[in-house]
Amino acid sequence: MRQNRLHGSGTMEDVENLYNKLVFLLDYDYEHTKSRKFVDNLLKRRKEWLFSFVVHKDVEPTNNRAERALKPSVIYTKTNGGTRSETGDRTYEKLTSVSYTSRLWKSNIVKDGQPEIRKWMGKKYMKKIEGRLDKSMKRRGQASED
Repeated sequence: MRQNRLHGSGTMEDVENLYNKLVFLLDYDYEHTKSRKFVDNLLKRRKEWLFSFVVHKDVEPTNNRAERALKPSVIYTKTNGGTRSETGDRTYEKLTSVSYTSRLWKSNIVKDGQPEIRKWMGKKYMKKIEGRLDKSMKRRGQASED
């Protein structure tokens, strides 16, 4: 595997150069409007965010970990027929993302999250959700030790 020579040791000048190369490579007359919109949206992002791995060693240059983290969720939705609604699918995706992120940070989003999240979830569901998260974390902890 090729090691990125800039990973974590680059400068903002390196970020600027990479961004300019990206703009040059993506400057193309796309036939499909979805492709053009994707490129336009990509280029609207702040270059510091797109290339943060250049300056920060703790940021991975690939999305492999994120792809692996999504796989169980994708399998779940495919084998169970999804949530049967677009809104349900988006909600499931967001909750799965938040859950995975809280596990990476070794925290509990319900207990450690922002007050707005706790308020949004409401007291009625807090105990139920905390119990499910604790159960899930314990199961995953046991599964990873096998």
